[in-house]
Amino acid sequence: MKRLRYTLLGDGTSDRMLQHPIRWALESRGAAIEQESWADFTHVKPRPTSLSERVALALELYPADLLFVHRDAESAPWADRVREIRDAVRHPHVALVPVRMTEAWFLHDEEAIRRASGNPNGRAQLNLPNPKRVESLPDPKKSLFDALRTASELHGRRLTRLDRELGTMRARVGELVRDFDPLRAAHAFAEFLRELDAALETLGAS
Repeated sequence: MKRLRYTLLGDGTSDRMLQHPIRWALESRGAAIEQESWADFTHVKPRPTSLSERVALALELYPADLLFVHRDAESAPWADRVREIRDAVRHPHVALVPVRMTEAWFLHDEEAIRRASGNPNGRAQLNLPNPKRVESLPDPKKSLFDALRTASELHGRRLTRLDRELGTMRARVGELVRDFDPLRAAHAFAEFLRELDAALETLGAS
């Protein structure tokens, strides 16, 4: 079996948490990961602006057999974002387009959210959406942050202090999720898996 090197190209630093579902998907398909990279342009000046420029620089700085390209759908139709990626990339790649944003793929795991909140044994109702509905949420980031606040069961000044840690807690949720299988019910995640299967078959890495 071919050992696989992959690079994730995201829109921002918080998108690095997408390495968790990528790793889960690769390992669940028996792919042997030799190297995983996140395309960090923090110290690049001037920074590339167009997607094609960012793709070229990502592959130059972080050579890979397979490139994962993330774009949030936000206000654009999902299919348009996927087409935008396909038009910009000639290297073997997989599009990651959560609807509407990255956090949508981390709202299915109640245990991970409770543990990330610092209150793993809490009993407050989190009212998490069914995985089938995560793509219809208007603001998945707010939904995840609200769930972390509720799970903490903190109030007053302690809750205010927690608000300053929400970015770190969001990343912690990604680390704690062990199973992304429930997200197969979400169209965008199912399409990500389908595209990954096709790419791995082409590369002979599954």
